[in-house]
Amino acid sequence: MNILVCIKTVPDVPHAEIDPETNNLIRDGLKMVINPSDLCGLKFALNIKEQVEEDVKISVLTMGPPSAEKDLRDSIAMGADEAYLLEGLEFVGSDTLATSYALSQAAKSIGDFDIVFTGDQTLDGDTGQVGPQLAEFLEMNQVTYVSKIDYVDGHFEVNRESRGGTETVKLNTPFVVTALKDSTGKPSKFALGRNELADTIEIHDLNVNNIDLDPEKIGQKGSRTWVKEVYAQEKSETGQIIDKGSLEENVDFVVELLKKEHVLV
Repeated sequence: MNILVCIKTVPDVPHAEIDPETNNLIRDGLKMVINPSDLCGLKFALNIKEQVEEDVKISVLTMGPPSAEKDLRDSIAMGADEAYLLEGLEFVGSDTLATSYALSQAAKSIGDFDIVFTGDQTLDGDTGQVGPQLAEFLEMNQVTYVSKIDYVDGHFEVNRESRGGTETVKLNTPFVVTALKDSTGKPSKFALGRNELADTIEIHDLNVNNIDLDPEKIGQKGSRTWVKEVYAQEKSETGQIIDKGSLEENVDFVVELLKKEHVLV
């Protein structure tokens, strides 16, 4: 069985800041991490590898700059078998459509996959579109917002979350899964004895010269959407700290404050 896990290197958003003049993300000195729900997709793949009674090969694919190689090596250390980096200036400016097209063509160049895992959303884009679009390009069934997946008696049982509750789906390969970031936790940072392998294994390079790509469908040319503006949410004070001395004084102050606002009469 062949499994593909798509990961993305994203900014550590809680510590990110927006340039007030350009409205662009300030990336200088910003910590970059593997998208959390992508890590859960890798966790799912590793769990399946333990459950299925046959050889399972896990490949990891990312589209990004050369620095993304570090996250691919970390994925190998966590338990993946092969790693592929799709890179090139031709992919700069890709929206979700151009990204999913490029990833699908990269996946086809690698081989045939029984299961493809992505995260449900990324910390930076947060659209939730790449997984479903990837399924369409690969012409595979898809199951989204997955919180659990198990191999049972020759088929897969999947729990997917919705506003109405949890839905259980039974299905056979091939299919695409989008994993929830809070579903199963992250893989162990490094699987036992795999540190040395992660440092020495070949990271396969994919680019416009060695995979079949339509240049009109990648990068800015292939993008049908673009970001008009990015801005930080305005912060507003919504509370007041009251410390007038004793408990009685604080209570009296609050009562008078509420009367002033016509909450109490």
